[in-house]
Parts: sequence; C-alpha cells; structure tokens
Amino acid sequence: MSTLNQLNHYALHKIVKPMYLVAIGGSAGFLKPLLTFFDHTPNDMVSYIILRHIGRNVRSELEQILQMHCLLTVVDATQNMKVENNKVYVLPTGFYMTIKEGRLQLHERMGLQNCAIDIFMESLAKEYKKDAIGIILSGTGANGAKGIQSIKQEGGKVFVQEPSSCEYDAMPRNAIKTGCVDAILLPQDMPRMIAKQVLNVS
Repeated sequence: MSTLNQLNHYALHKIVKPMYLVAIGGSAGFLKPLLTFFDHTPNDMVSYIILRHIGRNVRSELEQILQMHCLLTVVDATQNMKVENNKVYVLPTGFYMTIKEGRLQLHERMGLQNCAIDIFMESLAKEYKKDAIGIILSGTGANGAKGIQSIKQEGGKVFVQEPSSCEYDAMPRNAIKTGCVDAILLPQDMPRMIAKQVLNVS
C-alpha cells in the first residue's frame, strides 16, 4: 500500500495520530505551485494554513479557487476559530495571524511592512513544536526566513519549493540560506513528504 493510501486508510478507520499543522507561505508566483500542491494532497489528518504575502487592500478569491483543487474543506480564517483536521485556513487580507491553544487569532495590520508569514510560523513553532511544518513557495523578498528558523529550532520540518521551478525564487532562496530546510522539492512532491512525516516512516 502506498504512503498516501495508508494515510487515507488510517483516516477512514479513525486511527488516532498526532495532528500536524502545515503553514504554507508565498507571494508572487505563489498560486500555481499552491494549486499543484493541493492537487496532490489527500485527506491526511493534517491542517493547513495559507499565508499569502499580499497588500492589505487587495481582494483575494483564493478560498474559492483553492476549493476547486482541494479534497479538504477550505475556509477563510476568523477570530478565535478552532483548528480542525482536514481543513485549509486562508489568512484574510489586512491581518496578521497567530495560533494559541488550538485557535486562530487575527491581528489587524497597521504598518506597511508585511511579516505575516514570519509571525504565524513563529507562533506555530511555539504551539506545535515538532508537529509544525513550514513550507515556502514562490515569492519575492525574505518573508518566512525567520519563521522557518523558529520551526526548525522547535524540532519541526521545513520544505521549500525548488527555486528553478519558481516564477519568483527570492523567498525560497532566502529560506535555503538559513540552513534550516529539510528538503527542496517540487510542489507535487511535498504532500508525500508530509505523509511520511505524519506516518513517521522513512
């Protein structure tokens, strides 16, 4: 039985496994690899947080677009929302987000600088420790580089999109420079690595 089929088998039979939380960050050129990622993601007893680095006043229809490529339920994050397995939470524009005691906390962005990826990943590292997974996809700048260092320091895993496959490779390259990346992968290969982590297999 393949790793992904094992995950689906366990989920159907309600085998209790540690819940992992995956934070996925990116900006320019982020949508295509994100959709590819979820085209290959099963119902896997894992939750996902989508952290897109965009302006405060930019309208996003990411939730609706993503749901067409995803087996999991996709929702816009709201204040004090409880994180559940097999759901995808999208950070609304104009906010930072943290997690505390299993619930999402929204904080209005006041300044121009967007550090939403770093802020959430740092919070995730404190909350989930070794059960945290950070992913950096295509994007400009260095947002996420500090966040993945926090995840790695707490024993979590970090995956980064192969820079040569990115439309904009600055975010993945800056993440790689930290020395905290566990694997550099194509988006379609990341769900399998997550599956192995959840099942604790090599």
